[in-house]
Amino acid sequence: MTMKQSSRIFVLMAVMFPVSCDMFVTSNPPYVVTKPVCEIIERPGFFTYAGVTFNLLNTSEKNIDSITVSFMLFDAETQDSPFAGGNIFKIKKLDTVLINENKEIIISLDKYIYVAPSEPYIIDFFYIVEIQYADGSAWQDPNGIYRVD
Repeated sequence: MTMKQSSRIFVLMAVMFPVSCDMFVTSNPPYVVTKPVCEIIERPGFFTYAGVTFNLLNTSEKNIDSITVSFMLFDAETQDSPFAGGNIFKIKKLDTVLINENKEIIISLDKYIYVAPSEPYIIDFFYIVEIQYADGSAWQDPNGIYRVD
């Protein structure tokens, strides 16, 4: 291999490496999460018509102040979006989760729907986008590397 060829390979690798950094996961996320479930029963104090629930175990060494989640919702019967404006949701939930606490997280969908669903929505591409800790620091997964399928 000539010096010119090796220089081209080096430049190609240098250009591609920043693009592919997300593919190399260096550690586990600071939580364990269950698969989310869409509920269409009333949960007094949380929601009247529909909501998404999941359990989160805080495995970090810090108390959590809030969690931001992202997910898509589909109609169970048609497999299409049941919403006029789109079906991708990014919702911040203010909720304290102590170190090593396993807590049910409940997210209301009531303000996003205009007709109560007759069947639970299908949840897809669910992931925790950000965790804000009590000390002001944060953990982030902006691209959904740790999504729950």
